[in-house]
Amino acid sequence: MGGENPLEMAGRGETPRNMRKKRIKKAKVSALTRISFLPSVFTMLNLFLGYQALIHVVGAKRNFKLAIYYITASVIMDGFDGTIARLTKTESNFGMQLDSLVDAVTFGLVTAMLAYKWGFQIGYAQAGSIVSFVFLSAGLIRLARFNVFKEAQVMPANTFIGLPIPVGALAVCSVVLIFDDRPPLNPVGLLLFSFYVLLVSLLMISNIKYRTVKNLAHRESLKTLFLLALVVSSLIIFPDSTIPLLTFSYMISPLLFFLFSRRSPGAEKKAEPASEEQSEA
Repeated sequence: MGGENPLEMAGRGETPRNMRKKRIKKAKVSALTRISFLPSVFTMLNLFLGYQALIHVVGAKRNFKLAIYYITASVIMDGFDGTIARLTKTESNFGMQLDSLVDAVTFGLVTAMLAYKWGFQIGYAQAGSIVSFVFLSAGLIRLARFNVFKEAQVMPANTFIGLPIPVGALAVCSVVLIFDDRPPLNPVGLLLFSFYVLLVSLLMISNIKYRTVKNLAHRESLKTLFLLALVVSSLIIFPDSTIPLLTFSYMISPLLFFLFSRRSPGAEKKAEPASEEQSEA
């Protein structure tokens, strides 16, 4: 009879054509794990600073303020590695995944432990573990969503969807800096602190759009340089007030942009032709 009989071919030790395995082209490991040296150095510095912060959070001699300084330095390193990779055109998928894993440790795990150890010293450990875990989970979800959007290229280059996890970490650190060695000492204070951490967690996984500062270097470079010098000097001289001020300003920046865009006369003029086109359609 015409055709191939699978049973007869199996008896002869042959494989039917439609069941033969196709050869899969193996990707080179060196190509998949290609990294750029200089951005990776800043990424590993980010991890080292986060590790040092964790030691000062959970170690025998706790120093929450020093841990916050390490986390703040990690935020700066995190900004450097991506910027250098873009400027040198050495961005890679491996570098992006490594950066996300480091951010998950430094800004997710370390900050969650900071919120737990500082905010729930008088008790309510179970509630504190839940609140801290929610923050950690929201941060990792935020990182995973960012990677998916970036690979799919569906996100504008100058926009973040949701509060970035480094700013979320600084938002928690800012409360610790403001109250210093005076953590919540009553149930009301613990409740307010818990709601605040949950609010930051919600902002990270929200669809609120936050603007980036990637395009600042391409316009008005002298003003940008002056602003950068002012920020750096303020961080060095007055870190305890500069960190909360910058963090809270960025957190409410979408609301400020929305209010200013509505009040500007240019926005109203641009809105009129759009309404006419919609009515014609």
